[in-house]
Amino acid sequence: MPLVVEKKMDTVQVRELSPLEKDYWDREIQRFEFVHPLNAFEWGQVRAVDNWLPIYLVAERAGKFTGAMMVLQKKLPLTPFSLFYSPKGPVWDYGDDETLTSLIGKVQELAQKKRAIFLRVDPNIRESFIHENEDKLSLLGFIHLDQRWSFWNSPRDVSRIDLTRVNTGEEYFNLLDRDTRRCIRKAAKEGVVIEAATTEVELKTFYDIFKEFSVNKRFMSRDYEYQKRLWDTYIVNGMGRLFLAKYQGKIIGGLICIMFGGKCLAMHMGTPYKYQKLQTYYAYVWESINWAKEEGCTWYSFRGVGTTPTQEFFKKKFLPEVVGLVGYYDLPFSPLLYKAFYFGEFSLLPRAWPLLVNGRKLYNKVVKLFRRS
Repeated sequence: MPLVVEKKMDTVQVRELSPLEKDYWDREIQRFEFVHPLNAFEWGQVRAVDNWLPIYLVAERAGKFTGAMMVLQKKLPLTPFSLFYSPKGPVWDYGDDETLTSLIGKVQELAQKKRAIFLRVDPNIRESFIHENEDKLSLLGFIHLDQRWSFWNSPRDVSRIDLTRVNTGEEYFNLLDRDTRRCIRKAAKEGVVIEAATTEVELKTFYDIFKEFSVNKRFMSRDYEYQKRLWDTYIVNGMGRLFLAKYQGKIIGGLICIMFGGKCLAMHMGTPYKYQKLQTYYAYVWESINWAKEEGCTWYSFRGVGTTPTQEFFKKKFLPEVVGLVGYYDLPFSPLLYKAFYFGEFSLLPRAWPLLVNGRKLYNKVVKLFRRS
């Protein structure tokens, strides 16, 4: 049954936000229950590095902010078409159907102008919540995907630590098992110091470590400009931190976290294998959790649950809850082109991905070889 909206005296108006209204967006969107660090105005600026054009849509009733939707537009090479993606959107009060329908209606208008094939959304709503309430997006014609993973969207299953279960970081530390506490302390005993980065030089050093780490661990990573934009938008503005592990005066690894709306998201971390016995992972993850608690965050997220048993085991040491989010919804604007894209994303790309990763590793080896010669 389609979603029926009762018209009110003060109807909802949706408009595109100007970059000069960034503070208005960030201030107002934090009030909503389902807000996420990727809903910050800054996230659109980060994704612009990858040629995603951010469009900020704000819904207002009688001048009051009632919801929002960041729509990222990606033009498809050599075609007149584009994709729409709303990371962790839309954001609205779940009972306010008029705001939701107004936001989606505005996106449909933009889709005609921008020749978008479809819109994908993945709101920060628990799967269990949808089971207990109406699925408002499906009622608006969205296709709810069964997949629990996508190569270009946020993970559906995430590891989150509930920081409201304790009053202090010390209390949470005492909840960890004996081995985890030992590993955290071992780093300090071995002479590892965890410090917040203060300069772009330190950021670049961390990026070089992280890039090599990603190649060795066989996962893809973005260029330096991506981390530089995280630094310029989130970290410089006090909405994030780069925790560096230093040993004998040298940076040997680290972890980037971003924070918004009282939530903390761990983004990138890595330490070379030769320093593994120093337990730096435990040290900077713990420091970041303690920081999030001190900043008043309600949860800390590792993002995905882990792509390998080793990653999953490590994350479990910090007692997170595995949260299943509602996942991905698609709203096709061009059904035939959408079907073609869907086939490529979920049938062809998974087969090609190992070749892409191995090719990247070989490329980096050749580059290193030529640098030495």
